[in-house]
Amino acid sequence: MQADQDPKASMTYKTARAAELFWLVASIATTIYVLHLWWTEELTRWTLGLFPCISWLWYGVRRTFRRRMT
Repeated sequence: MQADQDPKASMTYKTARAAELFWLVASIATTIYVLHLWWTEELTRWTLGLFPCISWLWYGVRRTFRRRMT
């Protein structure tokens, strides 16, 4: 990559940004869904909480990766 190129214009950066946005949406959706299940079901399944935790973890990993690129 040339020194005068903007790192934000590269395809790798755009892919990392798209992955970050995907995990953000997935994290929000799974959190809302699991909270909905916990509030509406009689028997609370606490293990469902692992899915949002893993999703938020991956969002953090992708965000850190993208920030290191710049």
